[in-house]
Amino acid sequence: MASLLKSFIHGNDTRVINKVPPPIFQSWKRCRGLNVNHEQLFQDDILQSNSLNELLDSSEQLIRTAKPILQHIFSLLRTGRYQIMLSNNDGYILETLGDPSFVNKTEKIFLTPGVNWRENLKGTNGIGTVLIEQTPLAIPGWTHYSLPVSFLDCWASPINSSDGNLIGVLNISGEAGATHNHVMEITTLGAAMIEQSLAIAEMKTKFNLSKRDIDALGKTFISLVSVDKGDSIQTKQQNFFIPISFNHTVECETQWRGRSPKTHSVLDIAMRATRTDSTVLIQGESGTGKEIIARTIHNSSARKEKPFVTLNCAAIPPNLVESELFGYTGGAFTGAKRSGQPGKFELASSGTIFLDEIGDMPFSVQASLLRVLQQKEVYRIGDNKRRVMDARVIAATNQDLRQMVTQGKFRLDLYYRLKVISIEIPPLRERIEDIGDLAPYFVEKLCKKFGFPRMDISPELFHHLVNNQWPGNVRQLENCIENMIALSTGTSTLTIADLPIEYTTNFQCSSTSFEDQISQQSAQLEKKLIIQALNDVNGNIAAAARKLGIGRTTLYRKMDKLDVVFP
Repeated sequence: MASLLKSFIHGNDTRVINKVPPPIFQSWKRCRGLNVNHEQLFQDDILQSNSLNELLDSSEQLIRTAKPILQHIFSLLRTGRYQIMLSNNDGYILETLGDPSFVNKTEKIFLTPGVNWRENLKGTNGIGTVLIEQTPLAIPGWTHYSLPVSFLDCWASPINSSDGNLIGVLNISGEAGATHNHVMEITTLGAAMIEQSLAIAEMKTKFNLSKRDIDALGKTFISLVSVDKGDSIQTKQQNFFIPISFNHTVECETQWRGRSPKTHSVLDIAMRATRTDSTVLIQGESGTGKEIIARTIHNSSARKEKPFVTLNCAAIPPNLVESELFGYTGGAFTGAKRSGQPGKFELASSGTIFLDEIGDMPFSVQASLLRVLQQKEVYRIGDNKRRVMDARVIAATNQDLRQMVTQGKFRLDLYYRLKVISIEIPPLRERIEDIGDLAPYFVEKLCKKFGFPRMDISPELFHHLVNNQWPGNVRQLENCIENMIALSTGTSTLTIADLPIEYTTNFQCSSTSFEDQISQQSAQLEKKLIIQALNDVNGNIAAAARKLGIGRTTLYRKMDKLDVVFP
């Protein structure tokens, strides 16, 4: 394929035009017209330290928003040799993250902060070409106009502000010729995550939250989830808060939203759980989103094209649970269908079976379930035929199974068989900042459902929502918003007057404001991160600020606010 570029450089356009993607061909034409050097890469437009620091300070919002997302992406690519880069809309690299041994190679061609990678300087490349084409692009190694860059396969996607202006590029580079799964989708999703995070910061401002709120929320991203990529990707997901199943983020239908550290911790475990078929036990109060997490794991795994079968153990009479799970043959018991019936495990073959409310499973059935999990085989009731069980098992409960084991209500061996991977979903009252993401999402979703024009949430109503205890968790919040929208009088903004009566007459407010709750949650972590960063760079303020992804002025302000004293 490299011969195509040589032919093009020597003027043989007709041999090339139908054999390379149109954006690459147009880029080659531009490079040839500008006499870009094909054989060498020059050190053009590299910022000196003072200019670089000024650039990083002026790009503080973009870097701070993108940095945890770069870490998020790197974690799911950690098994390969990759470098992730963020540039501004002038082509300057602002931030990089990658495999150390691989970065040692890329530094030799100046893939470092402060270097400009516009197309007229470096030829066809992910950053420069996407800045011109303003569309996601894959740049295979052989298509780079400059030969020194040809050892890289690159994928890049534009980053736009909420008003549609191009503000930067997300680029991922890997070794040319190696196997790369779904990196284009991951790149596009990463850019969408950055865009959405920036938009939500604007939303916080719209709701009259202070910059302190936004800084605190942004800093909590340092504890962001590590997500695994799996084997397949759906390319519609435009959402940073869910699965980000990168094996897929991008649209497994899910309502999971939230950017609190606890939410990201849940997603961290869920995404890592997609790498294997180990059983998963999800625990949490009613309404917290246990089934959503289960579906996210399924939709982010290699089984996502296969069935996702659910069984609510609490909704089936105890004497019918076993037949529902394992199936039965004709005449196996009174009332059985003459033709028999497959059980949920058979229906979930090659897919996932979700056993909801597993704590309500009759004790007599638990032994049979344990045998299925151990032996990986199913026998229908009344039948001796062995059927191989090839279904991933995810169970969920709102009960304390450990306590039930102590009380003799749940088998200890089954408990440990199910709890290979354990996910604890905290109640909404412990991650109240997630309402800043959930409420707008539900409003948009329900307006579309009812065919209503788009609605906003008044600042007063928003503060009212974040101060509720929400004993019914996310489900209660959604039902509350649905009530307000369904009974709205045609106004474009929901207000406190739209709240159901029970939320205005018996509203339990938390003792602290939203701002105080966010600050309390992040202050301790933020102080620890600042001290660690200063230690890592021997107290160099500028270097520590770059390490944290913030400006020096911001770092000084935070040190003063958090009483960080560094010699």
